[in-house]
Amino acid sequence: MDSYVLRTLLPVAVSFFIAVLIGPKVIEMLRRLKAGQTERVEGLESHQKKTGTPTMGGIIFLIPVVIIGIFYGRTHKEVIPVLILTIGFGIIGFLDDYIKVVRKHNLGLRAWQKILGQFIVAVLFALYVENFTDISLAMKVPFTDIVLDFGFWNIPVLFFIALGTANGTNFTDGVDGLCASVTAVVAAFFAVAGMHYGATGAEVMSSAMVGALLGYLVYNVYPGKVMMGDTGSLAIGGFVTGVAYVMQMPIFIAIAGFIYALEVISVIMQVSYFKITHGKRIFRMAPIHHHFEKGGWSETKVVNVFTTITILLCLLSYAGL
Repeated sequence: MDSYVLRTLLPVAVSFFIAVLIGPKVIEMLRRLKAGQTERVEGLESHQKKTGTPTMGGIIFLIPVVIIGIFYGRTHKEVIPVLILTIGFGIIGFLDDYIKVVRKHNLGLRAWQKILGQFIVAVLFALYVENFTDISLAMKVPFTDIVLDFGFWNIPVLFFIALGTANGTNFTDGVDGLCASVTAVVAAFFAVAGMHYGATGAEVMSSAMVGALLGYLVYNVYPGKVMMGDTGSLAIGGFVTGVAYVMQMPIFIAIAGFIYALEVISVIMQVSYFKITHGKRIFRMAPIHHHFEKGGWSETKVVNVFTTITILLCLLSYAGL
């Protein structure tokens, strides 16, 4: 069989069908656990109907990605590091979701517990990369031949990028289909980048994520039957960071994953301005996708516009290779 089919088309197809197949079973399991979403009273009125919708649905796309990763892991050096960050961050998200929606403790994990967990996972990723692969933690600068290597400081920089990306994907998960649609495009870009650089493991994992997210979207497009929760959004943050790093492309996240950054920045701006002005706001509501919803955009329009922006920025990122 052609290597392109094995590395790209097969992972997309297999992960898609696994996600579609297990989706109803996972949703039913979450319903039995009473793992329902609780919408904020002060949030959007249109979102109140989402209360009770099963969350932790990230399991639907994580299972096929992990299966593909295990299958290809022995022969592709980039796979295991990506799995470390994806599964590690996914476990942190799962614990947070479980405490909040199953144990009914609203706060979930404390902020310091999440940060500590993500730091430990990032260190494990760095140790594996440094000791068991020939992958470098240095970073290519888009549109140039420059490669940045911070030596010892590569690990703190890695943690900062991983934490920022995970927060971005977490904030992006606020509208049915938004985070999954944006990330499917980002993952497709990294699959193409993997072909470009000959990083077949990154190509395989990115292709698997594309297929898994498309399968998940069967159940998550508006009106969503399930939500990914922190289980899915943090895992996506780990995946994007991991697959970018194994190709020395973390700086590209700022371009291809601009929507993630925009969501985080909008929250920081809103909170900071609110405190400085003692109650005034820049946006109608943050993260910024809610600002547009408050302005009359439907959830579907938000998803379409943000995904289109991501497609254009991924094309720009490709030019930067």
